[in-house]
Amino acid sequence: MAVAGRKPLPEPTILVRVSLSLHRGEDDDLIKAFRTVPPRKRAAFVMAAMRSGSFQNLSYDDLPSDDELEQSIANFLE
Repeated sequence: MAVAGRKPLPEPTILVRVSLSLHRGEDDDLIKAFRTVPPRKRAAFVMAAMRSGSFQNLSYDDLPSDDELEQSIANFLE
């Protein structure tokens, strides 16, 4: 008896890897949220959060620059 596998998808999958560093005191809400999600459901959780929030309206201009992030890390480590 042949074992049926998953049918090939009509379009190739796009893989996006993300790593988050969360800090106690600053990201407590996110830490609490991620603790409620089983590890194998985290990708679905992040996609749902991105779709339900203001992600579509986010502009890259609203994000901190690399220099600002670098300075923030330096200040945090002091």
